[in-house]
Amino acid sequence: MEEEDDEPSAPFWMATFSDMATILLTFFVMIVAMSEVEVKKFKAALSYFQGSTGILEHDAATPAIQAPMRENLDQVTAEDLERYEEVLRYIEAQNLEDKVEIFLTDRGMHVVITDSVMFSTGSAELIEPSRSILALVSQVLQEGVESVIVEGHTDDRSIATKVFPSNWELSTARASAVVRFLSDLDNALPDSQYVSIGYGEFRPIATNRTSEGRAKNRRVEILFSWEPWINQATHNLPIRP
Repeated sequence: MEEEDDEPSAPFWMATFSDMATILLTFFVMIVAMSEVEVKKFKAALSYFQGSTGILEHDAATPAIQAPMRENLDQVTAEDLERYEEVLRYIEAQNLEDKVEIFLTDRGMHVVITDSVMFSTGSAELIEPSRSILALVSQVLQEGVESVIVEGHTDDRSIATKVFPSNWELSTARASAVVRFLSDLDNALPDSQYVSIGYGEFRPIATNRTSEGRAKNRRVEILFSWEPWINQATHNLPIRP
């Protein structure tokens, strides 16, 4: 009977090399697997904020007051998201998704409210539910907001009354009414940190050829800003004696 050959069929270093190759392969497989999970998480997080009340998607032109959206979700703090979600839950509970839009930007919380839930036709007096919406947003954002900029917008149909000779007066009065309401709340900022602007019909976000488009253009936009207000147009001008 022939003796069994005790010599290894391959050099000893091959075993070590095989083990190392297996470990490296496992390592790279884990990296790929983890990368896939992160992509899925990113897409899931992205889809969560899409929709009529999201921070990414908008079915019309970008509102004038809106700053560029944060491209990196890592820059959105947990506090930012928590505040956003609280306001969003309230809007959804009140079935106001088609009347109120919320955007989380690198400048602050941007709220767009159609005039149908804020004012009667041709009026600048706040009505419900806008008061409740404004009070809630102001309360939620109490700790993070440094200034509030309010824009009034109308459609292109002309108005000529004793109180409002043009859409400029109407849009300005509506923006001022929102500022007055917010500045009268218990958690109000100093008066100097509120700004009201009236744009009339000159910054539409939809067509004025349809009733739906005109309804979108009649709106108030509010930026609850993380930064103090600075008038960029006059900030660097010399002070006159």
